[in-house]
Amino acid sequence: KLEVRERKFKALPDNSKYKTDAYKTALVQQLMSEDEDERDAEGKLTGCFLTRPWMWTSEERDSFIAEVDAQQDPEAPKRYTKRVRGPIGRAGIPRIQKVEHRARRWMVSLRWLAESVNQQFDVPTFIVDNGKAWGEPKDPEESVTEKKRVKIEKREYAAKKKIKL
Repeated sequence: KLEVRERKFKALPDNSKYKTDAYKTALVQQLMSEDEDERDAEGKLTGCFLTRPWMWTSEERDSFIAEVDAQQDPEAPKRYTKRVRGPIGRAGIPRIQKVEHRARRWMVSLRWLAESVNQQFDVPTFIVDNGKAWGEPKDPEESVTEKKRVKIEKREYAAKKKIKL
């Protein structure tokens, strides 16, 4: 799914508002909606994937993905499994180790995030700032690197202090 969307992203018209590094941040494997084999009423496989969109995504992210999906795949595979839109998935924002792959603020619905049960996701381990491509002074990766550097410096300082005693 990600590979197809990356090819379609490149195929966006040059004047598309979505053909920017700012929107490209949404093209991450862990942030793709969930897919599963579709089954008919008898439980037999239909040969299609049932895709379950995330319930936490913003209209802006959904519009971007719809625009990308509407593009013709420039390298269409010989065999492509059709995807059928299913009910919205109930899962929250995935916890992702790499900072550069985490959900950005622009991708998350403010209405969804305002619900008390979802406020647990409003932390940097799930959602990071948008970054320079969206006009912010720093990319999230820079902030995390800086915090790690300060943490290491504090640890080294504490270790030196213990040696002196």
